[in-house]
Amino acid sequence: MQNNQAALILAADNSPLQVGQGPYQSYPAADEVVVQVAAVAINPSEWKMKEFGYLPLKYPHVLGSDVAGTVVKVGEEVKRFNAGDRVIGHCLGLLYGGAKHRGFQNFTTLREAVTAPIPDAVRFEDAVVLPLAISTASVGLFGHLKFRLPSAEPVDGHGDGGGQRHRDKVVLIWGAASSRGSVAVQLAVAAGYGVVTTASAKNHDYVRGLIPDGGKNVAVFDYRRPNAAGNIIDRIKVRGWKFVGAYDCIGLEESTRACAEVVHAFGGGILPSVLWPPQDLPSDVEASVVHAIRPGTVAGSPGSRVWREYLPQALANGSLRPRPEPEIVGSGLDKIEGALNLHKAGEPILIVKFNRKWRFCGSAKDAASD
Repeated sequence: MQNNQAALILAADNSPLQVGQGPYQSYPAADEVVVQVAAVAINPSEWKMKEFGYLPLKYPHVLGSDVAGTVVKVGEEVKRFNAGDRVIGHCLGLLYGGAKHRGFQNFTTLREAVTAPIPDAVRFEDAVVLPLAISTASVGLFGHLKFRLPSAEPVDGHGDGGGQRHRDKVVLIWGAASSRGSVAVQLAVAAGYGVVTTASAKNHDYVRGLIPDGGKNVAVFDYRRPNAAGNIIDRIKVRGWKFVGAYDCIGLEESTRACAEVVHAFGGGILPSVLWPPQDLPSDVEASVVHAIRPGTVAGSPGSRVWREYLPQALANGSLRPRPEPEIVGSGLDKIEGALNLHKAGEPILIVKFNRKWRFCGSAKDAASD
């Protein structure tokens, strides 16, 4: 894989990406797999890193966190994968392994810990929305909040599934229509918890549709309504639910403050957020930043167990749904620059590649939308 083309950042000046020779991918470490990329997803961190350079990079550099594709080579200690397997993976290169471990290239190297098989019935361009969202959601729910791990047994129409259910215990997930929130809602329900969540009114049906039972275990509030946090507090109290935590999947100041208001109303506690929280939250609210890299770097962590023990079965039996759904929007490695700009302008984008020809697709619901 020496002839590996990539969309490169050549310098810290926000100049357009250039298609050129990417990192050699022929020699995976013992716990790594090399994947021929079929699809990648655009995330906010990528255009922000290109534009603002908030972490030091070694140039030329490659961006991209979410990939789906086909295994072409495995390290000597890898037992779960073989050449030809269809997989998704979370690229860790921003903080682990550098450009070799990034997604915007023909071939990439993944750590086995954050690689999972996908069934033949699931398209690459559908599955690629999941990797970073899986890591982020699992660290917040099962690392920071220490919830029980999810079961991959499907939830039926009565809200029952595998393992012990905790439907009287509810978690607040702020931002359910984002990619992270869509996964967090499904993971929380799979772990047996009820969910109170937020989305704009136009996305309420989408959020309820994340769960096979039609949202029986999910209560959705419009975050744009006045006093949304107060309305959530009132609903929890009236229903007699036991509040067990909140997770801010948006990370804006207003979303973190709203979550903190709810956490404070029920006695305080830990509040994981995907971005750095404001400093003047109630004293009994301990806000903490979610580091999505942990499943790929901390052996035996809750997130790594979700990747290894839950995700393969959940994708195989359909109990975890890849969401949001993608749309095709263009073709060519040289179009990644435009895709980043579209995402910055508010359109979430996926980039799909087949037989060395790239196609781009976007989703109507993602990240900082609603």
